[in-house]
Amino acid sequence: MSKNWKEVQIAATPLLNYLSRSTFFDRPYAGNSRANRVIFDIAEATARSTDDSGERFEDWQNLLESVTPAWPEMPREIEGKILEILDQMTTKHYCSALNDTLINNMQGDIARLIHCHAFGDVHELWRAVQQAYLDGGLPCGWEGRYPDGRLVVFST
Repeated sequence: MSKNWKEVQIAATPLLNYLSRSTFFDRPYAGNSRANRVIFDIAEATARSTDDSGERFEDWQNLLESVTPAWPEMPREIEGKILEILDQMTTKHYCSALNDTLINNMQGDIARLIHCHAFGDVHELWRAVQQAYLDGGLPCGWEGRYPDGRLVVFST
């Protein structure tokens, strides 16, 4: 069963605080560069986040889907709040290096993270994705075969 919006706000406070910023990715990633592989090449970040062949990289979008539970329908109140947040994200400033593909992937990540918080089921990988955003990076893939390996994070 999902939480009400007030409960989601409490559970997702760090993420919602991050989303209140006016600019994203305006400084280098400040997270754990030993636990995560940090990359600086936007073309590699885009390839890692969109390549679904599994030949060069782990299929990132499929991996995220595999650890995302199949929840019942989201209450309208929360779905409406998620749509408001996504709409507000379109007015934010992003590092000029980012492309629409990565921004769209970020918006999808944010929507799924809020869903995770709403249902109280935030998988370890989603916690790592959230922490990468909070630390100023853009999670864009996985190095190795999950769960072995590490998160790949793009930094400006």
